[in-house]
Amino acid sequence: MAVARPLIGGRIGAALSLTVLLCGSVCTGLVFVALIPVLPLLAAEYGGGSQGALFAQSVMTMPAIGLIVGGFASALMIRALGSPMLLMLGLALLGTSGAAAFGLHRGELLLGSRLILGFSASMVTIATTALISARFADVTRARMIGIKGALGAVGSVAGIMIAGQLGDIGGWRAPNLLYMFGFVLLALALLTIPLTKPVVVAGAPTGSAMQAIRLLWPIYLMVVGFGIVLMMTNTQLSFLLAEIGISKPTEASRILVISSISSAIGGFLLGSVRQWIGVGRVLPLAFACWGVGLLLLGFSHSIPPAVIGCFLCGFAGGTFVPHMVATLAGTAPLPIRDRAIALLYSAIFLGDFLNPLVVQPMSEALTRHGAFKLVGMVCLLATVVELIRQRRKA
Repeated sequence: MAVARPLIGGRIGAALSLTVLLCGSVCTGLVFVALIPVLPLLAAEYGGGSQGALFAQSVMTMPAIGLIVGGFASALMIRALGSPMLLMLGLALLGTSGAAAFGLHRGELLLGSRLILGFSASMVTIATTALISARFADVTRARMIGIKGALGAVGSVAGIMIAGQLGDIGGWRAPNLLYMFGFVLLALALLTIPLTKPVVVAGAPTGSAMQAIRLLWPIYLMVVGFGIVLMMTNTQLSFLLAEIGISKPTEASRILVISSISSAIGGFLLGSVRQWIGVGRVLPLAFACWGVGLLLLGFSHSIPPAVIGCFLCGFAGGTFVPHMVATLAGTAPLPIRDRAIALLYSAIFLGDFLNPLVVQPMSEALTRHGAFKLVGMVCLLATVVELIRQRRKA
């Protein structure tokens, strides 16, 4: 394997490169939260009323499509380019597409830049996870992937607050300054992460991504399903809170942010949790937290049960995603590990995108509370099924 030595090596270089890898998930978080506080301003500039609102929602949707497409594309690019080069390109695209909002005024060009923004965030997330998986093993790997996810949640909370301040100062375009964070990480990556050529394993099939799908499709199918569950607090909870009388943005945000805080807690504790209760019990724990949390939200008509339910759902999400990534990184055959990780993130992003398409019809048929109850019962059923499967496996 050909290696170009980094400009900054030693302990300082190792610490800075690890900082880049752990902060990769912050980029994905910023993609969605940077414009949340200024969406009304964006809608007003592009026509106002229903037309402006529709355009603003489209601006928020385009990165999700980019994440899905970028995940599948990264499964191919990571084999041809290698994880370090994929990371560099992703960070460069992230900063460029984010900064483009300052100069783009035509709606279709702005939507295109947001699509590229999601695409590049997917590249960054997948490349950093692949590099962490190659750099660490077993318990340390799970701990680092958990910390990476936790920092993404912390970055999302901080991003919303900073974006609100920037929006007050400079309008809806100002929060796009947050995407310059990609250039900061790019500079550190160029200085500390060596560029390596992809490993070519003799006899490895050329269709390695398809091999990953054939070997791991049950995991991907489950992740798509729970990707839908993962987004319940992000896309559906604000509507549920409005139905129980919590309609002021400031009041709702105080409850919504609890999910991000507990998600960070789940990520930070993942390595310890896997040691305390065993790797096999982490999934049942996440499913149970989701089930109880969603049922509490489904039966809630006041703030206390909503707060507890929100905390449990956030903890479940903060535990589930890094646990699945760490598990896959440890079990996938080495020749296809990077592609397997890329496809796992594609499955997560696909589930996120499908959430409103699946849950909205439930809400229309069963009410919003009924949809939360139904999804919660499915999660509790999944808990029982997983416990039975673990017992038979043992």
